[in-house]
Amino acid sequence: MKRLKRITMGFMIALMALAATAFPGAGSSTDLPQGQSSVQTQRPGPPGTIRVRVRLIPVDVIVTDSNDRPVAGLKAEDFQIFENGRLQDIRHFAVQTFSETAAPEPEARPLPRPTPTAELVPQTSRTFLILMGRARHQRLKALDSLIRFVRNDLLPQDRLAVFAYNRATDFTTNHEKIAQTVERYKTAYENIEAELESRSHGLAVIYGSKEIPPKIQSEIDRVFDYAGGLASRRVPPSPAAKDKPTKDRDAAQILMHGVAKQMADTVADPGQSIAATENEQFAMDAITGFMPFDEWAPLNSGSNHDTQNIFTCLEYLRYMEGEKHLLFFTEQGLFVPYGNMDHDFAIGKIANDARVAIDTFHTGGIYLDMGISKGPVVLNKSLASPARDFAVQGLKTVSELTGGRASIYNDIGKALKSVNEITRMEYLLGYYPKDEDWNGKYRQIKVKVNRPGLRVSYRHGYIAGDKLQPYDREEFLTFSRVAAAGFYAGEIADIPFTVSTAPVADSFGQPQIKVDLLIDAARIGLTTIEGRHLGKLQIAIYYADAKKNILGELWSKMEMNLSEENYQRILQSGLPFSRQFPLKVPGQIFKVIIYDPGIDKVGSKLVKLR
Repeated sequence: MKRLKRITMGFMIALMALAATAFPGAGSSTDLPQGQSSVQTQRPGPPGTIRVRVRLIPVDVIVTDSNDRPVAGLKAEDFQIFENGRLQDIRHFAVQTFSETAAPEPEARPLPRPTPTAELVPQTSRTFLILMGRARHQRLKALDSLIRFVRNDLLPQDRLAVFAYNRATDFTTNHEKIAQTVERYKTAYENIEAELESRSHGLAVIYGSKEIPPKIQSEIDRVFDYAGGLASRRVPPSPAAKDKPTKDRDAAQILMHGVAKQMADTVADPGQSIAATENEQFAMDAITGFMPFDEWAPLNSGSNHDTQNIFTCLEYLRYMEGEKHLLFFTEQGLFVPYGNMDHDFAIGKIANDARVAIDTFHTGGIYLDMGISKGPVVLNKSLASPARDFAVQGLKTVSELTGGRASIYNDIGKALKSVNEITRMEYLLGYYPKDEDWNGKYRQIKVKVNRPGLRVSYRHGYIAGDKLQPYDREEFLTFSRVAAAGFYAGEIADIPFTVSTAPVADSFGQPQIKVDLLIDAARIGLTTIEGRHLGKLQIAIYYADAKKNILGELWSKMEMNLSEENYQRILQSGLPFSRQFPLKVPGQIFKVIIYDPGIDKVGSKLVKLR
């Protein structure tokens, strides 16, 4: 099993590269208006997309006064935009005001953004993704404030979703269902956190499995999956969140060596002390921020999980139209992983390119050497440390870089109301970059307003490279979900199924492997029309050798049109699917991925032949 896990990542990376060319319909293209964008056809992309060079750069700008109230009445000539220090010409200017309108159908999923038009179109609604970080958030009653915010403060047309641990809901305008999901999270998360923290002590935080155990995963699933609740899914981690293995390994070795010496020193004869040397202790302190290892370990583990989830949420939001807001709730802040001191800047760059503003809410109170309550702020029984200060400072950096707001040691309810109020009026600016070298590098944006004493919030950059633009929602989502599941080393059980393999021979006597799937029909999305049960699944099966070399693949679309009798039969017995593959090497590996576009859910398993 351990060996199988070690080879999984390389296998997944290889099959993602193969998938881009294996999926039917890859590399579509079309023509776009001159001067606004151009289509790149030299590299294939996921199906349902075109590769576009977007020349009109949108910049959403919020301007507030000294009391943090939106400033109205500004004109285009009041603004200046600089890209990499060079003044740009503002070619688009609009005032974007959000007011109450009729909400769309609550269960209608928002489409990925369309191919860019010649002009920027102001939005009529806002999009919020709520990310619950790994922590206990009720010290400042943050969850109570969040529930009130969702129920009472937002506009009817605003779309929301909730992400926690590794699950996310659909986006919806049904704010009551979002509030109910947060309430279920509030009831369950203390136990979930306690169980996860129990796995984050000692060297297990470095060398232990990063996968959530099935028992804890089932508790997380119950928060989201309940009668009458929103559709939800497990979201595989974004590849952008992958750690740098060499630096992480160096950190692990330093910590392991130093901690082992400290442990040995507590039982060794004083005359035979093997305590960590001064240099080793200094290296350990640099990693842990001068915190005791057993205090640092669970905080670092939770922060790594949060950082991974931030990157994943940015990808979850990337292809939605317009500016989006990620509301990130965290008790501790972001403890920067060793060797990745620029992680907050990396988050900011990806968020800016996806046009996502990150609003951060610190829910942990002030850390001082006392245990008293003072007004809305709780003072914890924990020593302040440079690591804690740096973790909180990271929240401010991320919010400032992306045009969001950071609420540190503040009343969470007031902070949420402030975000709601200041985002109801924005200035939408656009410019065509004077630098026409579209080299894929990050470019910095700076916006100035010619009136003193005002605060200006905006995205601070973008990546000047070709963008994938979806035009066929189903094909695009199918590919992106399958590719993400392929990259993810773990299994996904949103669509349960079993896999069995058996040696067979083809008609020429050549050795084959028969792969049989039995899919839980009760967990797939079927629509009933005139007594028939209709639906479809995309099934992708890749196989490789033990050295991660891809040997072949199969993409198959299963379309169902079932009578009531057959529907009832597969509910009891399962939905079968079988294919044969050539047996090329011993120990062949199969990755099976099933995607249901009707309910936007995935199931996946990895199987190794014995």
